[in-house]
Amino acid sequence: MARRTRSKNEFTLPPVVPGDWEGEIFGSGSVNLGQVVQPGPPRQSVEFSYIVLPASLHMPSSRFRWPGVVMIMARTPMKTDAPDAGVLFANKELPSLHLSLDVTRAQFSDLLRLLEAQRFRTFHFTIEASERENAWPVHSWGMGAELVPATGRQAV
Repeated sequence: MARRTRSKNEFTLPPVVPGDWEGEIFGSGSVNLGQVVQPGPPRQSVEFSYIVLPASLHMPSSRFRWPGVVMIMARTPMKTDAPDAGVLFANKELPSLHLSLDVTRAQFSDLLRLLEAQRFRTFHFTIEASERENAWPVHSWGMGAELVPATGRQAV
């Protein structure tokens, strides 16, 4: 929770600390697809695919909600391994957070379909301690959606 200081117009933002966090997606986002040629040798064409979503992020124990952006990126065939599940960045100039999540191509396709159907709204993630200033590795993350039976079929 933000704490008031001596001046009525100033406040201190809560620290970003390692642990479990929650997020909520607001409104619609955007999906971006493309391809770019990387200089060689050998010259190589590389695809890129990412989703950008407006969100609020917070620790469950805090009432303060950080405005933020979630960016979900599909790994390219050139970068098949990822040591972390993503990274949380804090912005020095604006009180906001940027959550970048790395996913496989198959997971990206599943997420895109469910996000387009507005099936996801809330999510959770865990960040680890970091020696980098204003950047924390994401240890894990998850989103969940209720399964809805097809029309005319009863749930079992």
